[in-house]
Amino acid sequence: MFPMFQSHFTRHWFSSQALEQWADTSTLQAWLDTEVALASAQADLGLIPRSAATRIEEMGKAELFDLDHLSAGIASTMHPLVPVLREFEKLCGEDAAGFIHWGVTTQNIFETGAVLQLRRSHELLLTELDRALAALATLAQDNSEVLQAGRTHGQHALPITFGFKVAGWHAELRRERALLAAAGQDALVVRLGGAVGTFAAMGGKGRAVQDRVADLLGLGSEEVPVRTAFDRFAHYISILGLMAGTAQKIAQEVVFLQRTEIGEVEEAFHMGKVGSSTMAQKRNPSRSQNIIGLCRLLRSRVPLAQESMVRENEGDASASNVADVLVPETSVLGCSIAGNLAQLVEGLVVYPAAMARNLELSGGMILSEAVMMQLADTLGRHHAHEVLYEAAMRTVEEGGSFSEAILQHEKVAAASETLDLDRLLAPAYYVGEAAACADEESAR
Repeated sequence: MFPMFQSHFTRHWFSSQALEQWADTSTLQAWLDTEVALASAQADLGLIPRSAATRIEEMGKAELFDLDHLSAGIASTMHPLVPVLREFEKLCGEDAAGFIHWGVTTQNIFETGAVLQLRRSHELLLTELDRALAALATLAQDNSEVLQAGRTHGQHALPITFGFKVAGWHAELRRERALLAAAGQDALVVRLGGAVGTFAAMGGKGRAVQDRVADLLGLGSEEVPVRTAFDRFAHYISILGLMAGTAQKIAQEVVFLQRTEIGEVEEAFHMGKVGSSTMAQKRNPSRSQNIIGLCRLLRSRVPLAQESMVRENEGDASASNVADVLVPETSVLGCSIAGNLAQLVEGLVVYPAAMARNLELSGGMILSEAVMMQLADTLGRHHAHEVLYEAAMRTVEEGGSFSEAILQHEKVAAASETLDLDRLLAPAYYVGEAAACADEESAR
């Protein structure tokens, strides 16, 4: 795999299970599994002897290969598969060697092998997303009525409940989970058309061979197996990018809410977790920041995936070589994001008292709309907005009580005795259907 995944310093960011699925031995085994299935399918259809297919299956085990020897061969030949085939031929013996890799090309093996690996990492991804969704549902339900300042543009806007905020995260991630499930299924196909995709070397049985390989491997079969098609993978990576966007948004919100001045939530903390090498007091949102970094890495690869769709003629290594790196990278990043997100939400600590304290910071101005809508019945919404605007600006610039500024406004004086500001400026009065939305979403 790649340095950032192998490094003793950075590998802890990434899912060890996903890394295992894309390790060199797993990649080699996926190629061999493809060659074994190909030989078996061709034997079923009478293209090669059954004895050859049996021998190919017996020797199609990654542990029989010397990876260092293969690496040296690849460096020498400048070809990523030929040294593997040569070693495979030696292992199988002369009787079977001539029937290995019958009628296909390197890209066919690489892409089908990648699909086998993608299937395993995709299953892990969905499992981790389900963990994250379950934790979000619990968090939304438990906090469906916990009052919090809703913010727009970083400023207090209107009261919400924390459960409502979390329910929004859950809904977005739930939709992306469904998109990923469909995109993953669509990407899991076999493409074995050979040199230019026409099955020319399979004696008229190419489509039947491909379908049989698909059955043996539990995959779909490509309708027209041209080598320049990358749309299925690109679509999957693009949906991973959407998931990463949502995960980054959640993580950034946690960073914002964990700020010292706000203190409404906090990541799970344990003694021994260090925030700074010099500032001993720091309790940094480290997991959230790691998620943000991983999401940036993944989303930066989405344009590259779409660019890799553009390929010349009937084969273009300048694009397919990029894809050979891109699919493993984005798969590992996606699983790592989902797993870290699940851990973040499962351990998130909520501080309702801090949320209640922060709600009071504006002295009731966060409820301006509630008062405006009450006055709108008699003044009209436009005049009511003018009243609240002037009262709020006066309070901010001159100090004093927001309630008094409202009541002292000339347009309110006549209605001051019937205007119940104690009720209108109570946050619990004006959260709309936030709790119901949180409860309904958490039950999905």
